[in-house]
Amino acid sequence: MTDEEIMEDRQKKYGPPKRCFETWAIMCEELNKYAKESGNINLPHLYALKMDLLKIVRSAWNPNTEDNYCDARNYISIAEGCVKKSANKIED
Repeated sequence: MTDEEIMEDRQKKYGPPKRCFETWAIMCEELNKYAKESGNINLPHLYALKMDLLKIVRSAWNPNTEDNYCDARNYISIAEGCVKKSANKIED
């Protein structure tokens, strides 16, 4: 596939890129504010959560793209692992 064909395919699956990333950016900024208020920021955890938000945005556009669900579950598991690894470092 050419780059153009790939972009067209992705737009069908995930929506208009600009709109998708604008929505994701707003959600990420709100997540940043919320995490900052907590005073409990674990950056790897936070970034894994942001990737999960991307999968949520994409799924809202096209709920029939199954890999969004699998990826979202995995990003939550990664986020959990980041918290557990952080806790283990403190205990060590």
